Order: sequence, then C-alpha cells, then structure tokens
Amino acid sequence: MKRLFFVPILILAAASLALGQGGDNIEQTIKQLEEDLRVAVMKRDTKAYARLTAEDYLFTTHNAMVRTKTQMLEAYNSGDINYESLKFDDIKVRVYGDTAVVTGRSTSKGTDKGQDLSGVFRYTRVYVKRPSGWQLVATQTTRIP
Repeated sequence: MKRLFFVPILILAAASLALGQGGDNIEQTIKQLEEDLRVAVMKRDTKAYARLTAEDYLFTTHNAMVRTKTQMLEAYNSGDINYESLKFDDIKVRVYGDTAVVTGRSTSKGTDKGQDLSGVFRYTRVYVKRPSGWQLVATQTTRIP
C-alpha cells in the first residue's frame, strides 16, 4: 500500500523536474535569440533580423514612434539606423506557455537618420513560439534618465 502511495509522488516529482528543465531550456533559447538580435542589429544583417522578427512585428521607440518590421528593415538597409556599439544586460525571461516576455537594459551608441540614439534604455520584448520556432513580435523601449 505504501508503494502505491509513493509511485504517483515519484511520477509527479519527475514531471515537475522535467518541466523545470524545459523552462530553463526555453530561457536559454530566448537569451540566445536576444544575442542573435543584438548581433543582427549591430551588423545591420537584415536577413537575420527578418528571420528573428515576425511579419506583424512592431517596435515602439523611446520617443513613442511605432515602426513595423518593414520599416525597421528599410532603416537598417539604408543605413538610417547605425550602431557603433550595443550591449544588452540585466536580461530576465518569463515564459507563459508559447509566449516569452523579456525585460532588460540596453546601452547603445548610434544614430537614426543622423539623430543620436546613444544612451541607456529599459526594454520589454515579447516572443511567441510559432511552428518555425520563436519569433519576436513586439519591442518597447524607454530611455533611462
């Protein structure tokens, strides 16, 4: 009788452990996507940027402009947006099923159509798991005074 009681507990414990490891794997996957995004932006690699972002991606800038994926790709292609340096840190990932919310801090030196983009910013990004993998669907940035 005691053995019958412990079997479900062992199964439950193993399932919880497996789910926890899955969450860690997702967190690592999303953090790698954040690094891939940083590198794509630094290099103005529009192929990588297009792969990382969903077709309906929206970027809300620190000055409340909203840009689509197409607009962002055009800005990188034309050189309108150009970074000399870009660092992401203080990255936190929270996973909710097929959605991941990332918060972090970025430190940048660059320009957007000649206007200075340099500074330190807080950002929130939302990734959604699609059949092809995780894709970025939204970004919002806020300048840290």
